[in-house]
Amino acid sequence: MKHFTSSNAISRQLNKLEQAGQSIGFVPTMGALHEGHMGLIERAKAENNVVVCSIFVNPLQFNRQVDLDTYPDRMKEDKAMLKSQDCDFLFSPTKEDLYQEKPALDYDFGSLGRGMEADYRPGHFEGVAAVIDRFLRVLKPSRAYFGEKDFQQLAIVKWLVEKENFDTQIVGCETIRFENGLAMSSRNYNLAEEDFKTASEIYQWMKFCQKNKGQFEPQELAAFCFEKLKQKFEPEYVTIADENNMKPLEKWSDSKRPRVFIAAYLSSVRLIDNLSLIN
Repeated sequence: MKHFTSSNAISRQLNKLEQAGQSIGFVPTMGALHEGHMGLIERAKAENNVVVCSIFVNPLQFNRQVDLDTYPDRMKEDKAMLKSQDCDFLFSPTKEDLYQEKPALDYDFGSLGRGMEADYRPGHFEGVAAVIDRFLRVLKPSRAYFGEKDFQQLAIVKWLVEKENFDTQIVGCETIRFENGLAMSSRNYNLAEEDFKTASEIYQWMKFCQKNKGQFEPQELAAFCFEKLKQKFEPEYVTIADENNMKPLEKWSDSKRPRVFIAAYLSSVRLIDNLSLIN
């Protein structure tokens, strides 16, 4: 595995491969890698000639300095995991390198950028769009792979690619979960051992929504789960929305693709997850 820290250097390398007819798969991460990331690498390997993984803790995505300061740094372990997965290239730029030009943050995402994460993490999606815009211009990948755990973010990335007319296919990949249902996440490294089992209850309440949507209207079901989560979590939101436009549902007939979205704190760790409500 070759490790690049310079945008110019990796761009030159990948341009040569592209000119030779090689397809490039890209997996963007902020490090603290886990089996969910390895699943993305594995799929990228299966569908492309070469794979690039980025590790970059993007400061523009954090609206709370404490979250940036406490984000896990596991570069040594991350590199070992990537090598074991036969990743071809690691790209870990500095913010000075990646943002040589001041990024534009004046995006209008429409309904995709309202509610849920947009409300609780102001500026987050602008930061995501800015960094993905830069990555796609530097790397020019054939395909880029994103986990569905950050579903609203995935919708933003698809919007960006369409708006900027990037020649990159965005591939959404199903969330990888532990046996207890907890979504794999870099933030899980910050969970105390005794909280690991409790955290899985988010998944259990999403499954409850999936099984009981015929018994409640969407907002009634979301409110019920919010109150139940308050017993062990500090929930920020439980929202049932259309997965294409992210608009909260008043009634089930408003959407053919309903999905439940949850964000909640367990101790000091913020967890997010989502699940399709189509049985």
